Amino acid sequence: MNLTDADKAYLQIKEKIITVEMPPGSVIREAQLMEELGLGRTPIREALKQLEKENLVVVVPRRSIFVADIAITDLQQIYEVRVELESLCARLAAGRITPEQLVEMRRLVDEYRHIDRGDKKLLMTLDGHFHRLLAQAADNKFLRSEFELFYNLSMRIWYLALNHIQPDTVDVEAHIELLAAIEARDGNWAEQVMRQHIRHFHDTIRLYL
Repeated sequence: MNLTDADKAYLQIKEKIITVEMPPGSVIREAQLMEELGLGRTPIREALKQLEKENLVVVVPRRSIFVADIAITDLQQIYEVRVELESLCARLAAGRITPEQLVEMRRLVDEYRHIDRGDKKLLMTLDGHFHRLLAQAADNKFLRSEFELFYNLSMRIWYLALNHIQPDTVDVEAHIELLAAIEARDGNWAEQVMRQHIRHFHDTIRLYL
């Protein structure tokens, strides 16, 4: 897949925002991004327009462009949507996952079993791969699009609290149980495990924000 310059700008700026390298509320300077990313003004602007649609960027006419701020009320509202979307992803994936996707899911779970749980950034990377694989396995392009939007919003809050979170609060076992449910082709089980997993995430974050 060949990425356009706008695609490259979008992916790189989104990563900076989600990992709070670009903190909530900070001013976005186009010239600085052009220099950092080695890209022109037009693709940078196209990327920022897309990120505005995804509620990661706020454009104030005749003033400036900012990284969207995070409010405590956002956490509850994102949770309410995410728990429904991802529970549906899990239920559908149990019936629709391909053999190749199941092999990849087993590989990710094996990584979870052997990872240093103190490496919270690596845990987050694996979590992203796992959840995106589930959304892909659900085989519904509309659901996958909405999943991506709310997962990104959720992860930005997680990264904001990352330095305060204790390694033993990271819910690794849920991924192992989700694999078991999907291997059993049990959609109800997969859905319930995902609901508990998202609720655990929400409750953990609330302790630190």
